[in-house]
Amino acid sequence: MKNLTKKSLALILVLLMLSSVLGICAENKPDKVYKLRLAHIYTDDHPYTIECRNIAEKIKQKTNNAVEITVYPAAQLGGEPDITNNVMIGAIDMAVVGIGELAKRANDLNIFEAPYIFETYEDGVKALENPDIVANFNELEKNFGMRVLTGFYYGVRHLTSNFPVNSPDDMLNKKIRVPNHAIPMYIAEYMMTAKPTPMNLSEVYMALQQGVVDAQENPIPTIYTQKFFEVQEYINLTGHQMTITPVIISTKVLKDLPEEYTKIIEEEFKAGKVDVDNALMKQEEELLDKMIAEGVKVHEPENLQAFKDNVPEVIERCENEGKWSKGLYDIIKGN
Repeated sequence: MKNLTKKSLALILVLLMLSSVLGICAENKPDKVYKLRLAHIYTDDHPYTIECRNIAEKIKQKTNNAVEITVYPAAQLGGEPDITNNVMIGAIDMAVVGIGELAKRANDLNIFEAPYIFETYEDGVKALENPDIVANFNELEKNFGMRVLTGFYYGVRHLTSNFPVNSPDDMLNKKIRVPNHAIPMYIAEYMMTAKPTPMNLSEVYMALQQGVVDAQENPIPTIYTQKFFEVQEYINLTGHQMTITPVIISTKVLKDLPEEYTKIIEEEFKAGKVDVDNALMKQEEELLDKMIAEGVKVHEPENLQAFKDNVPEVIERCENEGKWSKGLYDIIKGN
């Protein structure tokens, strides 16, 4: 009888423990799981991919597994025009896209692509909070179905080629790949005196390899992760742009999400911006050294000022054609 009692007690204890565990599991299981897709065009090993996955994991933890964000890099869900359009209609939930793509819908955002407008990283971050820029972000949300969560640092853009570039004269009539946005095309044509050739990022390596274009321009991490250094001998440190890349979320998703989850997503992407930006700035130094070790020649243009002397023509054309509001360049530049 004693043995039976002990066995019964042991069984009761086991059942109580199982009940407790099952209760905890039930508490941790959300009523509804929101599965979101975040798309961009950069490689799987780019800091945007790595850090966005880290942010997604933090969001999953803080929402008690209720929000799961899967990152789709390397244009798996299309190029930037397709990605942006799909965020607008809610077919893709989130994206990291070039600000020039958003500027097709809110013109003043083109200012972020103006040449030599930011002297420091802090200048670019400050511009994101400028009331004129915030008004454009609000316009995107009101009229185009997307909210800007934050802006990631993308890096300082430099020119790669198979010849040293000392001034715009060296680029005269050379074919240069640019993103399919107006401002990069103007920079190529009027500041660099080259022939702009719009092209998706995923197509650039082959175009360089086959001589379809003579040069391209991008930040150091992108030059490395896209392996452009394999088919371009020189990295010319023109430093002509400091690029900010927005993170957007579809307003259709926001309507479905509980407010507490929306707040967590916004907070984590803004907090994660620091890690993303630091990772990019660290890579700008480390990856340049790696490419030098691979045999790439890092070249400082002898007459960098000649490029800067051509900037006023780019600014004048942009303002006259309404690419951004007149006077905005001076406001952002701090003149």
